Amino acid sequence: MKKKRAIRNYVLVSIFIVLSLLLTFISFPVPGTNYNYLGIGNLHMGLELNGGIKNTYNLEVADWYEGNKMDAYNKTVERIQYLLDLNYSDAKVYLCSDNKITIEVPDTSINKNYLVGLIEMKSESGKDAEAKVTGQDIASVKYMLSGTTHGVYIEFTEKGKEKFAKLTKEVASSDKQTMYIYMDKDYENAFSEPKVTEENSYGYTFISGSGITNKKTGEEYARKLESSLIGVNMSTELDPIEVKGTFGNATKIAIYVTTVVIVIACVIIGVILFRELGLVSMLSYIFALMVSVIISALCDMQVTFAGWIGFMLGFVFNYFLHMFYLNRVKKEYAMGKKFIVSFTSAYKPALFNILDVLLITTGTVLLTMIVPSNAIRIMALNFVITIPATAFTSLFLNKVLAVDYTAFNLRNEKKVNFVRGDEIDEVE
Repeated sequence: MKKKRAIRNYVLVSIFIVLSLLLTFISFPVPGTNYNYLGIGNLHMGLELNGGIKNTYNLEVADWYEGNKMDAYNKTVERIQYLLDLNYSDAKVYLCSDNKITIEVPDTSINKNYLVGLIEMKSESGKDAEAKVTGQDIASVKYMLSGTTHGVYIEFTEKGKEKFAKLTKEVASSDKQTMYIYMDKDYENAFSEPKVTEENSYGYTFISGSGITNKKTGEEYARKLESSLIGVNMSTELDPIEVKGTFGNATKIAIYVTTVVIVIACVIIGVILFRELGLVSMLSYIFALMVSVIISALCDMQVTFAGWIGFMLGFVFNYFLHMFYLNRVKKEYAMGKKFIVSFTSAYKPALFNILDVLLITTGTVLLTMIVPSNAIRIMALNFVITIPATAFTSLFLNKVLAVDYTAFNLRNEKKVNFVRGDEIDEVE
């Protein structure tokens, strides 16, 4: 019965590893969702590894903006970097002159949602129509789900409340009953055209429709409106320029080869140290490796050099935790415990030690994410992604597979490189 259970566990773990390897190399749309699963081989590469594009934009401060222009430009840089960080690991934005800004992304185009613009609400369409409400009249913007309707909640300032009331009254009494919301001074294409049937004097409004079909599109709409509150508009007549990767293809190949070499080296060292038991433990270790790979693919993590280092540090950390438990079993046997008993008697003290190390390490890594360095933050984030699989395998799966091994080896310590201590007799 014990052998059957052991064989079942080994087969299940092995099947998972094989299936994970297959998922590593394929991509597919998930039925019923807008999500596309990307295998690790199809993950997006960062700027330093695969390059991308860049473009330079002119900055124009709104007439209603009160304050220093450089403050407005710096706020623009901070805002765009925040938006880029939501989708990229190493996209860049920086001022390249007094009134110009450059954006670099590891992509084939720069999405307009990352740009900062000026919002204008009008009762008529076109450039010449008067803007009745602008960014200075808006206090806050946020995505909201009202019942089953996705939309954006906009709260106005005191002056904005009066202006919006006049605007909605005018629009409601017009033939089209359409308000025109423009962004980025693109007067040929309205950002949104909500219908207005009555005056709104509440000081807030809820906009739905306008392409808002789910939470994602609602949040994108809200973020775009939030960007318009800074009081800066961006425009360019330049075509994007290709950016070459800092490291190139040779580095990418070196990363793949180094990863494989490290994993193989860990397996070999484990087998040398503990022979058959080390091989069994490596099943658990590779299981954790594949789980972490799948998590990174599900999160659509962008591959950067710093991120790869974080991943590898996480894998090596897990390896040492696996070896720690096996070494603890070896010590229990050396001190006189029976072969089979040593596996269970070693678990409790090893469990608390491993848990302590996991908690301290995870907490320390999370703290490093506040360091104002994008490379360190990415490294820490990728390390944290490996923690769930590390915790599951080092605290549970490694022990289960090791104990299962005793179904095939009841007392032959030579097969696992165990040695009884000098002048120590076997105890219960």
